[in-house]
Amino acid sequence: MVCYCAQLPRLPTRTRVLVLQHPRERSVGIGTARMAQLALPNSLLRVGIDFAADPVVQAALAEPAPSYLLFPGPGARDVRELALEQPITLVVVDGTWSQARTLVRLNPALAALPRIAFTPRRRSVYDRIRREPADFCVSTIEALTEVLNVLEPDSAPFDPLLVPFFAMVERQERFATEVAASRHQRRERKTRARGPTLAMRLAAAWPRLVCVQGEANGWPARDPARHDPEIVHFVACRPATGELYEAVIAPRHALAPLTPRHIELPAARLAAGGSVESWQRSWRAFCPDDSVVIQWGSFYASLAAAEGLTLPPRRIDLRGELTQSSLRLRGGTLEDCVARLGLSIAPPALEGRGGRRLAALIALVTSLCASEG
Repeated sequence: MVCYCAQLPRLPTRTRVLVLQHPRERSVGIGTARMAQLALPNSLLRVGIDFAADPVVQAALAEPAPSYLLFPGPGARDVRELALEQPITLVVVDGTWSQARTLVRLNPALAALPRIAFTPRRRSVYDRIRREPADFCVSTIEALTEVLNVLEPDSAPFDPLLVPFFAMVERQERFATEVAASRHQRRERKTRARGPTLAMRLAAAWPRLVCVQGEANGWPARDPARHDPEIVHFVACRPATGELYEAVIAPRHALAPLTPRHIELPAARLAAGGSVESWQRSWRAFCPDDSVVIQWGSFYASLAAAEGLTLPPRRIDLRGELTQSSLRLRGGTLEDCVARLGLSIAPPALEGRGGRRLAALIALVTSLCASEG
C-alpha cells in the first residue's frame, strides 16, 4: 500500500463521474479508481457485479443529464467527435479488462448506454508496475484525465489528477528496487515473429487503395427528436490516380440542427442530395470488389454498410493498425496523427469536413507507402 494523500488535488467538474468497480479490484493496493474518486468531488465510486438493484447507480443513470459509457469497441465514438451541449454523466468500469467486460455484459443498462472511447496520447505509466494487456490500455485515472481534458476544454487542465498516480508508481518502483520483491519483478515480453508491416501491405496494394471518409447526420443522444445517425456525405479517393468520389445523400430523417455546422456543408445542399439508391449505384461504379478500402475508424463504414452500401471485403482501419505498428502513434483524431508526423496536406479537393479529413487520410497513406519505398 502507498499513501498518496499529500499529492491529492481537488478538481471540480461539470461532468458527473460514476465509477463502477469490480469487487476483485477493490483489494488491489495499486488501483486508481479510489484515487480518482477522492480527487474529483463530483464523482461516485460503487463496487459490485450487478448494479440493477443499486439505488445510487440507478438514480445517477436516471438523472436528466445524458449518460455515456467510457468503453471501447464496436459502435464507440471518439470522445473528440462528440457534440455535447450540456454536462454528462460519464460511466467508467474499473478492473482488469476481463473484469470490465464482465461488468458491461452483466449489466444491460450499461451495455445500452451510448459508448465513447479515446486513443491515449502516450503509453500508460501504469505499465511500469502493473502489466497492461496492450500498449493502448491505460489505468482508470489516466483514462479520466484524457477524457475530462476533452469534455471540459474551458476548465483548468486535468493533468494534476495524475500527480498522486505518478507518486504511487515511483514509490512502487523504488520499493521493488530496494526490497527486490519477486512480485514486482517484470518479465521481459517475448518478441513474436511479425508478418508484413503496415507500410508493406499498403505499398503492395497501392494501385487498389481507396481512401474513404463519411459524415453523418447525428443527433444528441438524449434529444427527444433523436434519430439514429445516417450518412449524408460520403467521399473517397484513389490515391494512385487521384480519382475522386463524392456523394451527398439527402437525410432520410429530420436534419439535426447542428449537423450542417459540424460537417461544414449547408443544409440546403444536404436537402438537395441524392437518394440512397443513387449513392449505392455510383459507389459500385467507383469502387470494385478488389479494392482495398482505407478508413480511420470503423464508425462511418459501419453506418454505410447498414444502409446497404457494398464495401469491398478488404478494409484497413489505420487508427487500429497504427496502435500496433512500429510507429506507436496511438493518437487521437486523424488530424492529430498527421500533425504529429509533420505531414503536409494538400488543399482539400472536396468541400466540408469530409473533404478535409479525406485530404489528411491521403497524406497519411501516401507517407506510409513512401516509407516502405
